[in-house]
Amino acid sequence: MDTSLIDSIDWKNLVHAYGPAIDAPKELANLIGDDEDDRDDAVNGFLYSSAYHQGTVYSCTPSVIRCVIYIIETEDISSLETIGAPLVRELLCFVNICARTWRFVPEIGEAAFVGCNLCKDYLDHADSKTSAYAKELTDFCKVYENS
Repeated sequence: MDTSLIDSIDWKNLVHAYGPAIDAPKELANLIGDDEDDRDDAVNGFLYSSAYHQGTVYSCTPSVIRCVIYIIETEDISSLETIGAPLVRELLCFVNICARTWRFVPEIGEAAFVGCNLCKDYLDHADSKTSAYAKELTDFCKVYENS
């Protein structure tokens, strides 16, 4: 995995629900690692609990969104699963739930909008929930672009 984007971010000066986001590089790498338990922890413990926590986003969230989109775009994650679902489903879901906050946190909208082009690749995904999240992100992009 090319970590140049992840490495370019000053994680120690960004926070998530539990403090400085210094664990972000490791957790983002775990998303595509071989260990499914680490992958599950990265999704549930990091994405859904630290970078986005009970409806709240943090200063690290826009950067995490950009990294997640980068992973979807550049890594072959087609065979990776987590929580009994395709990894891409959980990554698209994460971007979607964060994107809902964009009117309150403009940086979130900017970060999520970066993923607009990748949605088209998943609109016809074999997993119906993955394609539904791709459609939601496409709908967000239309609204965001016209705002």
